[in-house]
Amino acid sequence: MARKSRGRGLTKADLVDAVYERHGALTKDEAAEIVDAIFGTVKHNLERGRTVKIKNFGVFEVAERAGRVGVNPTSGEPLFIPPHKGLAFRPAARLKKQVAPSRKRPVPAPPAERRPAARAARTARPADGPDRPERG
Repeated sequence: MARKSRGRGLTKADLVDAVYERHGALTKDEAAEIVDAIFGTVKHNLERGRTVKIKNFGVFEVAERAGRVGVNPTSGEPLFIPPHKGLAFRPAARLKKQVAPSRKRPVPAPPAERRPAARAARTARPADGPDRPERG
């Protein structure tokens, strides 16, 4: 059984346990090697500036950060933060939909008196009713 993260989030050890449990023919060491190989490959490609795309999960990429003026939190003095590289993750649409479903409100049904059948019944003229006089 996979260990409980106890509120600290998912750890590498949790991933190793999940691989181990899912593939019973593997030892824990082999499961750890698989997890290490995946992370190592992602890291290796990001170090070389390559984008890593994982279908239905998301895209990891190296992003160029422009230089900007920041504030020293201790002294409050402005300081220049030079341009640098940072990591970015863009989740796939499917992952976003699963993790944070749309919060759109459902469209309410129209009131009973505005439904097409009710409107048609109100505006229909009786077959034997009086005819309108002609204008002219």
